[in-house]
Amino acid sequence: MRKPPSAWLRRYPQSRPPRCRLVCLPHAGGSASFFNDWRDQLPADIELISVQYPGREERLGETWPGSLEWMAGTITRALSDLADRPLVLFGHSMGAAVAFEVALRLQQQGSAPQRLIVSAHPAPHRQRHSELHLGPDAGLLADVRRLSDGQPSPLDDPALRELYLPALRNDYRLIESYRGDASRTLDLPLSVCLGAQDREVDHDEAYAWAESSRQVTDFQTFPGGHFYLRQQQAEVLRHLTRLLASLGEPAWQCWPSTP
Repeated sequence: MRKPPSAWLRRYPQSRPPRCRLVCLPHAGGSASFFNDWRDQLPADIELISVQYPGREERLGETWPGSLEWMAGTITRALSDLADRPLVLFGHSMGAAVAFEVALRLQQQGSAPQRLIVSAHPAPHRQRHSELHLGPDAGLLADVRRLSDGQPSPLDDPALRELYLPALRNDYRLIESYRGDASRTLDLPLSVCLGAQDREVDHDEAYAWAESSRQVTDFQTFPGGHFYLRQQQAEVLRHLTRLLASLGEPAWQCWPSTP
């Protein structure tokens, strides 16, 4: 009997069986829709899967996760049914930490992803300390505007703000309560993407990701701030396509570069 699709995974129509699957995990306050535009810009043999956290869009009324680790475990179980094709995980900001935890769990159960790609976040054991989730709504909203460089946000609409602010606060709680362990390492290629002007992760924190995997870690810098991937979407997707095209090649062939 075929299992029903998981509410955690948004899958997009495929015209043919995929060569591999790119699983994208969004930032705090983000949703699966953040990656909708990527589908038409990826090669047809790459299946795009976006992770949908509870508390937003079609999952608006659901209970929020108690911890980032619990959420990673649930996502891992949802992905366990997709082991018939190579998996690559891409996580942006908070999604990078979640993707790392998912990759660890997949590795432990013998179905490690082919590659982990992390974006705009310090290495797990270099997680910055903050407690915005304990403060007033104004502080959370100010941080969202700061990270978005003043770009319009659904939270600017009072009605939408009332709906989504609780989920945003919980996401901040998840990532601000998360503490990575430097002794827990991956054994797979790891790629790091960051914005050149991103104040949320400095180069030392980004390069510390090399301590999180026993295989080669490569680094790619793009112009822009924390949400560089909005302005640099075409270049980001070209970079991801190159990484996915190298599946099965020796890790030493992946070298750092800049666009």
